[in-house]
This record gives sequence, structure tokens and C-alpha cells, in this order.
Amino acid sequence: MTYYAERLKELREKSGLNQEGLGLKLSLSQSTISAYEIGERTPDLNTLIRIAKFFNVSIDYLAGLSNIKQIIQTSDLSSDELEHLYTYRQLSKNDQEKVNAYIRGLQTRSF
Repeated sequence: MTYYAERLKELREKSGLNQEGLGLKLSLSQSTISAYEIGERTPDLNTLIRIAKFFNVSIDYLAGLSNIKQIIQTSDLSSDELEHLYTYRQLSKNDQEKVNAYIRGLQTRSF
């Protein structure tokens, strides 16, 4: 199975859509969505773009070239976020990993 097939299915399921529902949203048949998800067919570039826009992810993410779902533009960041990014980049690799571990801990704790 290809990355786009796995990621398409994952995104569809997380959105609570079945194949038919996604097909309706993208003007594709259920059988086409199924063929994409099992790797029997490859979406053309225009369809990949429509899928990426629908799920608000990058084509690189769909293709497995990146694990980052969205490309963030500098203009999308607040001044605090830019300052944190600048500070993070000044840290040693060891300290960056500590920050990453801390963030993962915050993401997984229950409230």
C-alpha cells in the first residue's frame, strides 16, 4: 500500500466519513475512493490537490514525503511563536529533544 492510500484512509476515518461520503464531497465514486485506498489506482494531480485542500493537508503529507500535515507560512505565526521558534533553533540538539519530549508530554496528558 502506498503512502497516499494509507493517509487518505486515515484522514477519511478521522473525519468520520465513509468512502461514499468522501466520494460525494470530492465528486468521486465510492469505488474510486476504495481503489485509491487499497492502491489499485493513483489519483491524478488535480485529484490529489482536491483531496489535500479538502483535508487541509499538504500534498507532501499525502505522498509520504513529509510527516507534517500542513505547511506553515511565517505570516501565519504570531510574534510569540516566531520568538519561540528562533529560540528553539538556538538550542543544542540535546536541549531541542528535551523540549520535544516536554511538548509530547503536554499533548498526551489527560485533563
